[in-house]
Amino acid sequence: MRITRITEQIRNPERVSVFFDGKYGFSLNLDQLLQTKLKTGDEIDGADLKVYKKLSQDGKLKMRTLEWLMIRPRSAKELRDYLYRKKLEPEEINGWLFNFQEKKYQNDGSFARWWIEQRRNKQRSSSFIKHELRSKGVTVEIIDEALNESGIDDRQVLKELIVKKRHLAKYQDNQKLAEYLMRQGYHYSLIKEELVE
Repeated sequence: MRITRITEQIRNPERVSVFFDGKYGFSLNLDQLLQTKLKTGDEIDGADLKVYKKLSQDGKLKMRTLEWLMIRPRSAKELRDYLYRKKLEPEEINGWLFNFQEKKYQNDGSFARWWIEQRRNKQRSSSFIKHELRSKGVTVEIIDEALNESGIDDRQVLKELIVKKRHLAKYQDNQKLAEYLMRQGYHYSLIKEELVE
């Protein structure tokens, strides 16, 4: 098969379409085109075509993955799970993860700090946040460091939450309020102390 045309895509000028004997074959991003050194007039066989189509699919998936990572920070586990759902092989997942981390698109420390800030706004306890981060695959060491940096004071946040919830009729009763606060991850002993004051 002979490459008869390589054209810039109209909807995505960062990609080119490669045509064989006048028919569309596959697309590549500009970096992939430079890497493969493909040009009009080159002859390729069926094995080469299979390699280039896989390269094309990988390029598209990397772009979608990068866009997904830019929506909000993600943990390494979330990224692994996402790539697994996209049917990548384990060794490919490891390579992509390393690549995204090397380029600073994924970092569990940054993710943990972002997550803590989001949960802080919802007045969650540090133990509740820690549990959530563990479920996202973040290590205890990274979580503890991020929580220390955040300066979250469970007692102070609990006091603010009690004042906020006391305005609601259903939380006038101490028992119901205590149950709600425990669901937010606060320890019963701390709740009891604050509700007595």
